[in-house]
Amino acid sequence: MTSPMSRRRFVRGAAAGAGLVVLGDPLLARAQRAVPFASDIAFTQGVASGEPGQRAITLWTKLDGLDAPSRLSLELSTDPGFGSTLLQTEVLADPANGGSARTRLENGVLQPGEQYFYRFSTGDQDSPVGRFRTARPADSAEPVKIAFFSCQEYIAGYYYAHRDLAAQDDIDLVVCLGDYIYEKGFAGTASVSRPVRKDDSAPETGETETLEEYRAKYALYHSDPLLLEVRRKFPLVAIWDDHEVEDNYAGTIKGGAAEQRRLPFLARRGNGYQAHYEAMPRVRAVGERDRTYGSINLGAAEVFLLDTRQFRTNQPCDPTDGALAPFCGPWEYNRGFRTLLGAPQKAWLKDRLAATPAPWKLIGNQVMMMSLDSTPGWPLNPDAWDGYGAERAELIDHLTRNNIRDVSFITGDIHTFFAGSVSRTGRAKNSVAGRTDGARATEFVCGSITSPGIVDRLASRERERRAAAAPIDGLVLNINRHMSYSNQAYKGYGLVTASPSELTVEYRAVRDTRSVQNDATFLLAKFRVPRGIATVERTYSAYPLAPRQSGPLPPELSPTAAV
Repeated sequence: MTSPMSRRRFVRGAAAGAGLVVLGDPLLARAQRAVPFASDIAFTQGVASGEPGQRAITLWTKLDGLDAPSRLSLELSTDPGFGSTLLQTEVLADPANGGSARTRLENGVLQPGEQYFYRFSTGDQDSPVGRFRTARPADSAEPVKIAFFSCQEYIAGYYYAHRDLAAQDDIDLVVCLGDYIYEKGFAGTASVSRPVRKDDSAPETGETETLEEYRAKYALYHSDPLLLEVRRKFPLVAIWDDHEVEDNYAGTIKGGAAEQRRLPFLARRGNGYQAHYEAMPRVRAVGERDRTYGSINLGAAEVFLLDTRQFRTNQPCDPTDGALAPFCGPWEYNRGFRTLLGAPQKAWLKDRLAATPAPWKLIGNQVMMMSLDSTPGWPLNPDAWDGYGAERAELIDHLTRNNIRDVSFITGDIHTFFAGSVSRTGRAKNSVAGRTDGARATEFVCGSITSPGIVDRLASRERERRAAAAPIDGLVLNINRHMSYSNQAYKGYGLVTASPSELTVEYRAVRDTRSVQNDATFLLAKFRVPRGIATVERTYSAYPLAPRQSGPLPPELSPTAAV
């Protein structure tokens, strides 16, 4: 143990004395040219931790008003009051990275499954105190708890779900499954539910495109104290979907929602990727600047994080990316050349799934793996795995051939709570071969934090939303027999608890994300998946499940229209 550090000075050389390997951004090479902080520098975007390992963590902060590379100090302690310190070191904050500072702590003083506290200092002011817990040993039998969320359009509502999440006290990891920001305003489009917050960061065109505009967008989202509290309290990993760049883009192919485009699409994508990196507690591997896929082994569960945007081929059936995708049959959406993952990522995923010692394999995934059909065999949303059926079948066949069990997908994107089983066709029955397909995995899809869904286009108040959602949920369940749950009336997030014997999942919901009065959160539903069985058992529901109703889903309720 070292003696407590003065909160008003920088400490040099402590990392080497502690035997700790500190890996930061390559810009640390510029540290010798760093200058003192100006008096108006502020920690307005808080602190965050991410990428937890058994003896490792990435720590992050971001400073507003920085105009030159500057050193700030970092303290690590097991005491939230910092009565003693385990580590004192320096980290470089640099305007070339938007004022962000990050460091990777590996080996040294960190121990598996332990809680730590940290803070940064400019010398004149301290950051908020963050906390994290390192990953448990790979052979640990202790349960692991993982929260997951997606789709938090700022103007669409208030972050009451994040307030509820931050009130949890035993989360090992929080996973954002995409759409952390929105590049333009979508709330209120063709909807009776109107925006309730103002976006002061939006340019006159409404389209976020330049790097400074993306930085301003993240700063807006990080002005919300409820989101900052989640980042402060728990390790966070974030994978991007489309809105971190542009709605419904596919690899190097632009989406169809952009208007008054000022930059070429690839320039816009590069700006979005850079701003995402600057805002998140992660480090870049050498030679893999924009890689976000990977895995984190937490003991009872290994979390696999996918990138289904950067490497995908264009979606089928709707090459112009219209608001409503035309129907297309399996001859189109099952074509073998289509990919969501790209060859390197797919090979990595297969190899790691076969090699992991973790009892549970949780795959963090932007878009739905289960099918969502309007009539049997005719998918509504080719932007999801339904548009890439051959690759879905290839992955599920890999699980079957290698006897890989206890796989569950956690998914965002569609602004709706779903739960069910995954087969090689995504369906309970193969509509092409006329046979029943066996389930090899389960899937839990969380509702959005705020972003509008299908029902929000029809109703805004809670009672009206429930009334409008009931028949739609009934149709979904009748047509999609592999699903065991559908709820389109509420927004919120998911909680997964992985133990040696079972997986339990809770859906936490908000009464009304647009209201400053009806802001209560509650347990919407709870599920159980026994080890070795790819079946979702619903153990609790706040409301009766919608009765299965016959008939097709009306095309105007296509999820592709709910962005």
